[in-house]
Amino acid sequence: MRLCNSHRIGVIGAGAIAALTILTSASAAAQPWPETAGRFTRNAGMIGGRERSYVLYEPRDLKPGAPLLFVFHGGGGDGGAAREGTGHEFDLLADRYGFVVIYPDGVGRSWNGCRKEQNNIAARRGIDDVGFVEAMIAQEVARHGVDRRRVFAAGHSNGGQLAFRLALERPNEFAGIAAISSNLPANDNMDCEPMNAPMPVMVINGTADPVNPYNGGRTARGTSRGRVMSTDGTVQYFAGLNGLGDPPQIARLAHADASDRTSVERLSWTAPGKPPVVLYTIHGGGHVVPQPYFRFPRVVGAQTRDLDAPAAIWDFFASLPPR
Repeated sequence: MRLCNSHRIGVIGAGAIAALTILTSASAAAQPWPETAGRFTRNAGMIGGRERSYVLYEPRDLKPGAPLLFVFHGGGGDGGAAREGTGHEFDLLADRYGFVVIYPDGVGRSWNGCRKEQNNIAARRGIDDVGFVEAMIAQEVARHGVDRRRVFAAGHSNGGQLAFRLALERPNEFAGIAAISSNLPANDNMDCEPMNAPMPVMVINGTADPVNPYNGGRTARGTSRGRVMSTDGTVQYFAGLNGLGDPPQIARLAHADASDRTSVERLSWTAPGKPPVVLYTIHGGGHVVPQPYFRFPRVVGAQTRDLDAPAAIWDFFASLPPR
């Protein structure tokens, strides 16, 4: 059903800092937020008999046929937290490159991903988050004339799980996805019905993540969410779907700060005419979204200075052909 615009707002979630599956508060900005020139609107409406909402960022002088990017918050967060936890940087990139950004709000500050043992409100209630996303796409096609062939999804933690669900179940509606601090569910924990279709995928995971185990297995903290694949198994799954059988190209990112004990490797599976898969492994990295504007609390692990995740994600999406 139709979502409706309710009112403009200036700053979303002021005081509501990036929430994680196990945490609902965080430290202050690492440096001043980037200045943006567009506008925010809060949108709400009935979807599947339930009131749903999202925050939208629209750059000035938006042209018809612009791309659309979804940014999904982690468990315990909301759209405003997703914006803050990514350092407001997707807004800055939207101004620069001319795309629309949507920061949706999950029911009960959670998303219904693909894990059978996920014990959050959205999963327990069987919330149709896929239908919610499809309704938002239809709304923005009608309102802003966005290009259905260039719709992308990025998410952190539980939001990354929703991005994986969209890649598996709605590959015909997305031109690419990016998941941060997330792995695919293990086979015995998979609650989605994959269409087994190719999909461009980026994964950004830390080897010292205390919530999402880099090498797979059960989550280390909080309520059990069942077993997940390893990071290697996750990217190999998508590389196999995409017909990418050759070993990846490996590059180590430049080290920006001698006091930073993390390091970052980029693994890229590519072949002419086939959707790419890219993995950023953050050695020593935690359950965070690396970027320069916002510092996550130390309890969730180290935040590298060698990778700007929002910039890397948009560079990846911008390089992809329309779906």
